[in-house]
Amino acid sequence: MAHKFDAKNAGILESVDRQKFLNPDSILEKAGLDSDTVIADLGCGSGYFAIPASKMVKKVYAIDVQQEMLDIVREKIRKGKLTNIVTVLSEESSIPLPDNSADVLFMANVFHELDDRDPILKEGKRILRRFGRLIIIDWKKMEMDFGPPMEERLTADEVVSICEEGGFRVMERMEAGMYNYMLVFGI
Repeated sequence: MAHKFDAKNAGILESVDRQKFLNPDSILEKAGLDSDTVIADLGCGSGYFAIPASKMVKKVYAIDVQQEMLDIVREKIRKGKLTNIVTVLSEESSIPLPDNSADVLFMANVFHELDDRDPILKEGKRILRRFGRLIIIDWKKMEMDFGPPMEERLTADEVVSICEEGGFRVMERMEAGMYNYMLVFGI
């Protein structure tokens, strides 16, 4: 079973160092979001991507399996007086959103943590609108002093294969920084 990021370590997610190698603004710019986009940030953690995305899009669903993470996001929403973010507590194998409710399903450093990816891919297809996109950012499979253990990491090709088996088609592959790749899929 893959490890889950511990909410007690949420401060790491906001570090200046992380912004140097995984810059949310440049990644969200690459994602092609606009003011009509509804994005579902699955595994939103402390809101590292959800908060900046809220300034670019119509609506953000900040989704996580840990209530502690959602509490952190709610505090940021309150402090920032943000009105277009909805926090959603989920279970690992389901996304509690209505059918056709999002334009983008966004997962940053989450895919490697999923024990059973098939149900999430099915759920992704269900919640995505016509012409919706699945965006996966994850750790490159390379040695480094931080991030998940090497045996839990997936190569970009492995993620593409899994997602194609789940009914998605790869549209774009790009770098998301020194340590991460970014994959964009269509339905």
